[in-house]
Amino acid sequence: MSLDKGRLLYRVYDGTWGYDEFNAGWGDTRFAPIDDPITGKRLSHMYLGESPATVLLESVFHDVHELGSMIAYEAQLHEKLLAHIEVPAAATLGDLRDPELERLKIERSQVISSPAEHYPCTRRLAIAALAQKHDPPLQGLIWHSRQAELTKKPAEEVIILFGERYPAERGSWTRSGPGSQNLYEGPGRLRVDEVAEELRALLEIDKA
Repeated sequence: MSLDKGRLLYRVYDGTWGYDEFNAGWGDTRFAPIDDPITGKRLSHMYLGESPATVLLESVFHDVHELGSMIAYEAQLHEKLLAHIEVPAAATLGDLRDPELERLKIERSQVISSPAEHYPCTRRLAIAALAQKHDPPLQGLIWHSRQAELTKKPAEEVIILFGERYPAERGSWTRSGPGSQNLYEGPGRLRVDEVAEELRALLEIDKA
């Protein structure tokens, strides 16, 4: 499917880096880090969501659900910001949303709803998708959030873009509305508190 230029999306990011700077290939997530099956080089990546609540569920509240814990920690909010950004150029995405999975007779639990211990498997799926020949080539993936499902919210879209395949330079992403909001205080913190209240989750000062 095509991700349209100009679409408003949201991202939670570390203030040490820019709001439109791709992760250089660190971490342990469902579809990253991976190496490009064509070039063999590590792909940078960026996770985005269709609403502020979605990206907060996928980051600050990632482990807050009935199968995990109902506690989040304020330490996770330090240096974190919520960016409201517009897609600078159209992108071609591999579609892993619920209707497409159903058409392919694939269960969500096989790809999207699997727990973290199966991330190596889902990353191999991403590599296999990127290895296929497409015109234009795939530049990312789109699916319906596992965190939204676990917290019994309506289906919400989550997107990963791979930097070397989606050549959008720093400065090409336009911030919209309030731009970037600090999640530790002010309007950004109010968004965090709203999600916590809806989940009936506790925000504790420190894990210790």
